[in-house]
Amino acid sequence: MNKSTFFLLSILTIAFYPIIYSQEDTTVQRLSVGFQVGLNASTVTGTSFQGINKVGLLSSICISKKIKENINLDLNLSYSQKGTLKPPVPKNGDYTKYLMNLDYISSELYCRYQRKGIHYLGGLGMGVLIRAEETDENNQVIVGNGDFSKMEITGALGILFPLSDKFGVGVLGTHSLIPVRKHANGVTFRLNRGQYNQVVSFILKYTILS
Repeated sequence: MNKSTFFLLSILTIAFYPIIYSQEDTTVQRLSVGFQVGLNASTVTGTSFQGINKVGLLSSICISKKIKENINLDLNLSYSQKGTLKPPVPKNGDYTKYLMNLDYISSELYCRYQRKGIHYLGGLGMGVLIRAEETDENNQVIVGNGDFSKMEITGALGILFPLSDKFGVGVLGTHSLIPVRKHANGVTFRLNRGQYNQVVSFILKYTILS
């Protein structure tokens, strides 16, 4: 991680932290700490390839604070692999392949609401692009499609099912709120301003300290 990325993520974490760690209650015991791992099923809308075909990794450090009996604020620091894949289809005589890899380090703030043992969450995130690469069926790097934005802002909705006091499983859907890259021809139409990450994450969460 370069210095600018580390500095930006530090600022984001410091900015979000007072929301979770209020002055009215400074007991460390009110915070819970854990981590989550999972798989991303992703695509990039605005490209010519349809379908969620790319699989990547997701890992997060999670800090949570209960603000009401059934409401928590969650702050995550995450590493997430996104992008899109157009696989070859040999049975149709199509041997072409396109792979876009987009790796982010991000900070997300979620509000989590618990009802009848199920947790519903929604929130916003801000990420820094640390790797972007496009390759073909020969693993040759593709250039000339335009530069990706170094920053990503996302919105998310999800659901979490606790398995015990320590473990939970869930599904989280995220979508870029601003384009991660402009269209190559520069054309925009209404809300379609460029290319957007679209991700469904399947996660396993473990609480270390609560």
